[in-house]
Amino acid sequence: MKLSRVLKTKKQIKTKRIQSLMLSVSGVLSLLFVLITFYGQQAGNFVMSVDYDSYKRGIVLSNNESFREAQPRLMTDPVYGARDMTYSWLKLEEVVVTEGNYTDPDYDYVAYTFYLKNNGLETVDIVYHIRITDSYKKMEDAIRVLVIEDDIHTIYQKPDYNDGQGIPVSYTMELRKTQKFLSDTIVTRQHIFNFQPGMLRKYSVVMWIEGTDPDTTDDILGGMIKLQMNFSIVSDQ
Repeated sequence: MKLSRVLKTKKQIKTKRIQSLMLSVSGVLSLLFVLITFYGQQAGNFVMSVDYDSYKRGIVLSNNESFREAQPRLMTDPVYGARDMTYSWLKLEEVVVTEGNYTDPDYDYVAYTFYLKNNGLETVDIVYHIRITDSYKKMEDAIRVLVIEDDIHTIYQKPDYNDGQGIPVSYTMELRKTQKFLSDTIVTRQHIFNFQPGMLRKYSVVMWIEGTDPDTTDDILGGMIKLQMNFSIVSDQ
């Protein structure tokens, strides 16, 4: 399965960190998500897909639990404009109950809920990984990637390189529990064991620019990042 999307900054950043969660959105850094074409001019910010061999063996995707339209690929709506924000501003309760793309009326971030199902006749092991396929101006330093897998929440981030000019980084409890990227290009790699015929798993994937990160600075202006999420059956050999 492939999750592929791009963030690109345009507007000038006015300040460095969020002083209070009570600040209005207009008072924090101004960043603009700009779509970079991946599957055409109207492509979404990320694309999710099952590889061809896995699809032939019955591993399918859907943005609804009934699997009315089982398919090998799903695509989000593009997010064209977004400001930096922080974890507590995410409307996760709404995200997980919204099938497919969720659009927050107050803040701009990528959020999508979908399902993975074994429609085949054999029990298989699945592996998925999220990787950075393209990056410019170190945008990966400022983002957070949240994966909600069957109600288990895991946030991923790249280790901080900017020391905040000597000011200790003070994250909220949720952001202190983040998992670090596995490498410069691999966000995470996970296994699903004994995925039996008829079984399904629910996923919500969220990505945002974290305003409390010391690496969210003017240096990322004009930056861009693209990620892919891929699901495949583990080889029998």
